[in-house]
Amino acid sequence: MHHRSVTPLTLLLSTTLALGACSLSTSSPSAATGTGAPGTAAEATAPPTHPRQNSSDAPDWGAGSQGQQAGEGSTLTVADVRVGNHPDEGYSRFVVEFDGQGTPGWSQPQWDVPVSTMGKGDPIEVEGERTMVIRGSGVAAVPPDGQRVSGHRQIELDNSANDDRSIDSAYIDPGFEGEFQVVLGTDSQTYRVFSLSNPTRLVVDIALD
Repeated sequence: MHHRSVTPLTLLLSTTLALGACSLSTSSPSAATGTGAPGTAAEATAPPTHPRQNSSDAPDWGAGSQGQQAGEGSTLTVADVRVGNHPDEGYSRFVVEFDGQGTPGWSQPQWDVPVSTMGKGDPIEVEGERTMVIRGSGVAAVPPDGQRVSGHRQIELDNSANDDRSIDSAYIDPGFEGEFQVVLGTDSQTYRVFSLSNPTRLVVDIALD
């Protein structure tokens, strides 16, 4: 009968293979599925998250009261305006949407001052207990080709609506020599002004009394 001898090299290889099999069988579920520890492949390929653009992301009341400079080299045009009412959240919202490149700027809002259109100087009148005037910047003096351009617009809200609201009417003066103008008729002086992106917007919230 022949006896097979076991050399030290053979013993070393056997031990290495056994340990490798053990490490594979005892790996954690998170490693097997690609989830868990930071730096895994699953984390690197996860879809990006985007902040919700609603009231939970809005700044505190009073934000934007000192104004803000427009982005350098901005060539925006006023493309659309709209008013939304959010009585359950305690405010009405005015939105200016822009086409083009950059971010809008705005001056410190003024209250209850005489206001007229830029350029022609026609008087602007809005309904409401107070009048809020915001001069904006960052629009192109000459609208670039292909960008939407809104004209002067008086926005009257539906008086038959039963919902509480804090914006009674609005006027948009879309642009003159690189500036635009927003005039709101409001029932409150509690406000916030800020900008949003995708698409580029200027937002004015007026709190309900």
